[in-house]
Amino acid sequence: MSDPVPPAPENVEENVADAEPVTAEPDTPEVAAVPVDLTDTDRFGPVAGELRQLANDDLVLTYHPRRGGSIVALERIADGAAVLWQSPWGILPSGTARPPASASVTAAEYWAGGWRTLFPTSGRAVTLYGADWGYDGEAYLAPYRIEEETPTRVRMTARLVRTPVRVTRTIELDGDRVRVSETVHNEGRQAIEVMWGQEVALGAPLLSAGATIETGASVVRPEPDVTHSVSYDDVMPWPRTQGNGGVINLRRAPAEQAGLTWQAYLSDFTTPGATVTNLEAGLRVELSWDAEAMPFLWYQLEAGGQQDFPHFSNSYYLSLTPSSSWPRQGVNDARRVSSTSTWLSVDEELSGWVELRVSDPREPQVQEPADEPTGAESDGSDEPSPVTSA
Repeated sequence: MSDPVPPAPENVEENVADAEPVTAEPDTPEVAAVPVDLTDTDRFGPVAGELRQLANDDLVLTYHPRRGGSIVALERIADGAAVLWQSPWGILPSGTARPPASASVTAAEYWAGGWRTLFPTSGRAVTLYGADWGYDGEAYLAPYRIEEETPTRVRMTARLVRTPVRVTRTIELDGDRVRVSETVHNEGRQAIEVMWGQEVALGAPLLSAGATIETGASVVRPEPDVTHSVSYDDVMPWPRTQGNGGVINLRRAPAEQAGLTWQAYLSDFTTPGATVTNLEAGLRVELSWDAEAMPFLWYQLEAGGQQDFPHFSNSYYLSLTPSSSWPRQGVNDARRVSSTSTWLSVDEELSGWVELRVSDPREPQVQEPADEPTGAESDGSDEPSPVTSA
């Protein structure tokens, strides 16, 4: 078992997010009053003072520069409805004394939900190039330096330690949309093998037994670590996949205490996107992403199925992760199982983006004018389409 992932270093001065932010231009409009109190230690715990916000008339976003530049909360201004799941244990402050633990336990302690970057690996801990890369990589723990900041946009950078990579992360609000754009740049003189994704954890009130999930995927593969007696070759068409006890429908969210855990890998997208809709809550989230950089989507749903640490059968979220690779078992398995690991050459940069839109499905939707039909129309049924690729 690999050594535990240490907390983010406290003495890396160049990455600490205390730089003087660039002020907005004088003609920047004032943003709406926001409902999130960054001094609320009951909600955010002892890290409340380290958090920062972006806001416009539609959304307010809270992010944590010292913890991977991760987005820890996203709320709709009109009614304060939360979009992202936040773990019951909250955000563990950097440098907190913890008992010795495995890499997976340490990673779980430091995951607080929200929207984070997974780089240069994710899942099973690996040791490469003379260093332990940990369970979910280093990028989500690294302290980021704020380079530019306005009321609706922030650009941050971090130089990782265990790989020679500089990550630039830009978060931008535009109306009812959030876009996270990233660039990873190999500053070393040696090519490295990596995997890369952005994990977006969605929670209540968006997620409930009345929620539906739609994607543009054609192919679904199960995760054998979660679904027993299956292999990655047990391919099915969206929205079906093998579950413990039979075939399951990934399109329909189960109830909070259903006692279920689902995990699958989606691919062969006709359109790179996923939509989660809850009519009762008046919430819809549309996720889109850079399909060239991230051609796969990891689907992970927790509905009281994981006993013991860290969830103790009491977590309820849907994690959607656009990714360069699969499975979520570390770089070695991405190479061995699917040949989807990515090489980052000397002085090479890779860029990608993920965008999330928040809307109310009860409001009329503006339809773009359609061009000529490109294929058969959906009949609205719940039956999957045939598999087009293995």
